[in-house]
Amino acid sequence: MKIVTARHGFMLKSARRRGPNRKMMIASGMRKYWVIFKISWQKELEYRFNFFLGRLRNIIVMLLLYYVWYTVTKKSGKFAGYSQIELITYVFGINILRAIIFGAQSKQVASDINDGSFSAYLIMPINHFTRTFSAEFAQRSLSLVTALAEVILFSSFLKVNLIFQRDAAILALFSLSIALASVLYFLFSYAMSLLAFWSREAMGPRFLFDWFLEFASGAYFPIDILSPALASIFGILPFASIMYLPMQIYLGRTGVRGAWQGIALQSVWIVVFFPMVLWVWRRGLNKYTGEGI
Repeated sequence: MKIVTARHGFMLKSARRRGPNRKMMIASGMRKYWVIFKISWQKELEYRFNFFLGRLRNIIVMLLLYYVWYTVTKKSGKFAGYSQIELITYVFGINILRAIIFGAQSKQVASDINDGSFSAYLIMPINHFTRTFSAEFAQRSLSLVTALAEVILFSSFLKVNLIFQRDAAILALFSLSIALASVLYFLFSYAMSLLAFWSREAMGPRFLFDWFLEFASGAYFPIDILSPALASIFGILPFASIMYLPMQIYLGRTGVRGAWQGIALQSVWIVVFFPMVLWVWRRGLNKYTGEGI
């Protein structure tokens, strides 16, 4: 068996076999990541208090933003080109998108590198990138269930009117945009965690990055309510493609053509950043010492 070291890619693996066993190997590989998904789901349920605190934080942010925009639009019924119902829908929709797009497993990579537990993954026959994404997908799936329950509960309690998009084409583009936004966020988050290869203080830059990403991605407000100059600056950054774009598509403010243009831009950013993450991974492994084992 030929062993390909992790220094040459995201995983350690056996040489590929040719012939009928190829399909079996692919199926076996998929089962591995399905098992990781299930274990991660169970782990999230096991640490219920941590999960509850995370959801509580999102609920507080959602309600705070709701009351801000409700107060601002109470008299005129609109603000910066948005109607009250659009802004309220944006707030509740963002709570759901947070659950789908944002995750914490990629952040754990930095801690694993710092304490040396990352070494265990280097001897496993798995792709570390895919393994981390599978674990994060489990967390996101559980968060999505609770986020939907939160939106239904609080929108009913507050008796708010929301926009329910019924256009099948818009909904399809919205779903595609969310999928690409999830991948794009994961690339950013994973790359930031890999800074731990060079510094044990990687969590500091990560915190600043997470804060800026939420602000620049439109997680607190639609980016186009800013001044034209600031909106243009944030609009050309890749972060706007993570939260702001999907919600604009859902609200029908982009139209079908604008939605496709936004999705094309998301795809371009993914194509650009994935090789960069791979390059950082390879360079980082050359620096890794396994300190803390």
